[in-house]
Amino acid sequence: MADRIGLRQLRAFHAVMVTGSIGAAAERLNLTQPAISKQLSGLEHALDIRLFNRRSGRATTPTQEGVDYYKAIETTIAGLEDLAPIARTIRERGRKRIRFAATPPVMNSARLMSALHRFLAAHPDTHMSLEVRHRMDIEDWVAARQIDIALALLPSNHPALLAIPFVDTVAVAAMRPDHPLAQMDAVGPKDLAPHTVIFPSRQMLRSRIDAELERSGAVVTAQLESSSALTCCRMAAAGLGVTVCDAFSPTAFSPADLVTRKWTPNVPLTHGALINRAIDVGDTVQSLVDVLKEEFSGRT
Repeated sequence: MADRIGLRQLRAFHAVMVTGSIGAAAERLNLTQPAISKQLSGLEHALDIRLFNRRSGRATTPTQEGVDYYKAIETTIAGLEDLAPIARTIRERGRKRIRFAATPPVMNSARLMSALHRFLAAHPDTHMSLEVRHRMDIEDWVAARQIDIALALLPSNHPALLAIPFVDTVAVAAMRPDHPLAQMDAVGPKDLAPHTVIFPSRQMLRSRIDAELERSGAVVTAQLESSSALTCCRMAAAGLGVTVCDAFSPTAFSPADLVTRKWTPNVPLTHGALINRAIDVGDTVQSLVDVLKEEFSGRT
């Protein structure tokens, strides 16, 4: 039978990964370096994997297994720091806590900020924690009950999740006002060929853009990529090229720096909420869902 994993071991592992050394981790946790080393050895024995490459008995750099394990449990370890605040929240009568996540484009949108302002004005005793997560990761967070509600690009085929559509939009092309394509009313795949194009990577939108490029036969040779649509827009605003992205991301920039044009043919994008089917969200979260839906659908 495998050894039991202890909270002290996880705290020591987290501290070493965050600080980069046993010495700094020991200082952070107010422990001795031998104590940290002992916790790490115990964790490696319990997991039956090597988390660090060792020299003279000390952890130096994490192994690939160590990095993968840290990524897999990062939120769990970080959540240990919330144990005391959560207890305080529970002790406060009538206090509610909502864990909310959104993809970067939605999190930085004016509509979300307006929705949060309305909701918190009506529910001043509610404590909210906000997390920015990429679309490829956000479903697992909600399914694991680490997030109460998330906003993201739909659809979702995850069996544990309920998807609630809020608003239908389309992809847009974004570029500086002095970019040649800014003179056009609409931009299509073949218009991109002579220009540097900044593509969003690790996103559902990317596969749809690639499908349109392949269907049109357009070949784009000068390409840049970023996993963040906001970074794509920032690069476009800096004059590095033109990007095709969601309709929310460009709204974070001044029209003097970034303009949008219709992307043709239309690439429909539906944004909405993701909630765990197994959880009774309660009146407070349901109220947040209602406000978000009103803001994003333009029914306020």
